[in-house]
Amino acid sequence: MVRLRPIVSMSAVWMAMLLLCPRALLAQAPDATAVVKLPQVPEPSPLLVEPKTPEDLFRRTLLMVDLARMDLARQYLEQVEAALPNDDLLTKIRTLFGTAEFVKLAGIKELQPVSIRLLNRLSDIGKRRSEDPAYIEELLVRVLGNSTEREQAIVELKNAGPLAVPHILKMIGQAGAGTQQNTLVLVLSRMGREIVPPLLGGLDAPEERIQIVILDLLGWLNAQEAIPYLWYPAFSDRLSLSVRDAAQRVLAKLLKGSPSKIDQISSVLASNQLRYFARRFYRDRDILPLKDDGSVALWGWDKSLSTVASKSYDPSIAALLISAKFANQSLALSPEQPEMQAQYLASLLGSEVLQNGWGKPLPTGPGSASDLALTAGEESVSRGLAEAIDAGQSSTAVATLNVLAQIGTREQIYGSAGLKSPVIAALNAPDSRIQFAAAVTVLRIGPKNGFTGSSRVVSILARALTDSGRSRALIVDADESRSGVTAGYLRGVGYQATTATTGREGFEKATTEAGIDLIVVHANCIRWDLTQTISNLRSDSRTSAVPIVIYGPESVRTEVARLVSRSKLAVFVSESASDNDFLVQFQPFVQRVRSPELTAYERNQQKIAAVYWLASLASDQGVRVFDIAPAEQQIGRVAEVADTGENALVALAGIGTGSAQKKLSVLVLNTSLDMKLRETAATQLTFHIQRFGLLLTQEGIAAIHSAWLTTQDPAIKTALAGVVGTLRPSPAVVGQRLQQFAASTGQRP
Repeated sequence: MVRLRPIVSMSAVWMAMLLLCPRALLAQAPDATAVVKLPQVPEPSPLLVEPKTPEDLFRRTLLMVDLARMDLARQYLEQVEAALPNDDLLTKIRTLFGTAEFVKLAGIKELQPVSIRLLNRLSDIGKRRSEDPAYIEELLVRVLGNSTEREQAIVELKNAGPLAVPHILKMIGQAGAGTQQNTLVLVLSRMGREIVPPLLGGLDAPEERIQIVILDLLGWLNAQEAIPYLWYPAFSDRLSLSVRDAAQRVLAKLLKGSPSKIDQISSVLASNQLRYFARRFYRDRDILPLKDDGSVALWGWDKSLSTVASKSYDPSIAALLISAKFANQSLALSPEQPEMQAQYLASLLGSEVLQNGWGKPLPTGPGSASDLALTAGEESVSRGLAEAIDAGQSSTAVATLNVLAQIGTREQIYGSAGLKSPVIAALNAPDSRIQFAAAVTVLRIGPKNGFTGSSRVVSILARALTDSGRSRALIVDADESRSGVTAGYLRGVGYQATTATTGREGFEKATTEAGIDLIVVHANCIRWDLTQTISNLRSDSRTSAVPIVIYGPESVRTEVARLVSRSKLAVFVSESASDNDFLVQFQPFVQRVRSPELTAYERNQQKIAAVYWLASLASDQGVRVFDIAPAEQQIGRVAEVADTGENALVALAGIGTGSAQKKLSVLVLNTSLDMKLRETAATQLTFHIQRFGLLLTQEGIAAIHSAWLTTQDPAIKTALAGVVGTLRPSPAVVGQRLQQFAASTGQRP
């Protein structure tokens, strides 16, 4: 009878339809071949008894999914959602069926968005409860209570995940060895590898017992990700023999498959591995796992809390902090490693810059990375600079250059033992901050003779005077229409684009114009072809480190793949019909190689520093090494600004051109200019004429003379008098002026 019931029900339905709709049926055309489409009737539920409680509803939802009845599964799931007035009931269902079932339902399209809402609600509940110390403490009390409550509490602690670990470790530290500790350790062992990060932070605990407990747990969990963090406790003389033995056994198990194979690992291998990981994290922040907000959680021992605690960092900072940790541990095992000494300093300095914020002075004084670097000496800091440039670590490069500006010698400019100076290499780095810091470092060291790259120093200073703050891109493409479209894409993400139609022209612009931050080359490059253009860009020190984007039709991707792989800091981007398609490919690459844009404060500080140094170079000794004439136009633009005007006027006075002398005279005659600047302009004009001779036109001379006669300001009149004295007055004019002076003062012979 059970099987017949659905059939009888269906027959009754159809009989009722025939009785109720005879006219509709008779009205149809008498076509014997026509197929009559009948309305679809929902399939009945296969359940004899419909569920009533939320738990039964969820169980039936899972059953309907297994039977591929998504219509009923969705119906039951909606009833589950409607029947959950509080978090406790949803948590109970999660405990009965497991989080995995909620995740599975959330992935079924037919059950969305209800299934996604339930999973998100479950996640929110778990997050709130795991962040509530009182709730975790309550669970731990239940874990240590009777066995009936223990299993339920362990499940809840597992759901709380890493955030429950600090409470458990603290209780282990307070409990002492015994049954209570064993129970807590058992709880941790059942929480899975999700808790490995806080356990690794606990390796820094001051208590040997906690360290050994954590090491044993890492072995039980088969935590392969813990291997880099086990080398130091396995071989450090600063830790007890018991801790070292436990760490070596875990390492042997994870690496060699058995705790007994400790003879296959050594302190030499440990030092080498720590050195490897220090460099790896320094060079690649992308290997770090990210939180939902894009940050990285680093765990460590908090003495004030007597347990582990986490702190969130930007990935760039987190990678440098981990690098510094491994470098320091490698040095602890093998102190006399110049490479690791430099690596440790580089990581510390870089992280200090990023944590302090771009554009702010580095912290100084005892305990600061800057003070430590000063004591480490020129060679170590120079090594750190070279590594920073090679790894693209702008923060470290800027910091090491600031240190070398204080302790560096002229070897940093001219090189030693045939080695290229990293300071000179920094003048051509793709980051404008590095370039400027390198230029200032060179000037503070004070070279006495010319050197390769001296012209770059002046061009970097000149760029700083008029820098708009936008990054600059060079596009090399024979098709001007296409390059214009690409320039538009780049403008949308903060690049000011300039173009070249041939590879040769692009190379010339890239090597002569300061501040090219990105080079974009089309695959069909002409006069040089693509291979020759890229090769020349990479072989020239001025462009060797500038990021390169090769773009073209998707069909050439394979063809240029080898060229891209050989060219450091290069990527291929397929031609796109929209800016969105282009940027999806472009931005991941550029975000990795591009530092944050200069703030308005940074630009102003660079401008003030640049004009100061240009004024310093205006002396005879300075211009013998550095020709500041190419910066004349940029200097003139800032000569009327309060912050930069006086030094700009001094710099103009050191450029022996008629245009510089004319600019000074124009500023002298500008009655709307600040009086102090006018006075300085007059003084510098006098100096310029003395040094380079009178280069003004007759009209310019007359204007200066007229201004001297008519001005009422005493200071300006005195300054102009000096200028007038350099205009080579004739004896007749001199006699006339002397007589006028005697008459005006009433003096007689």
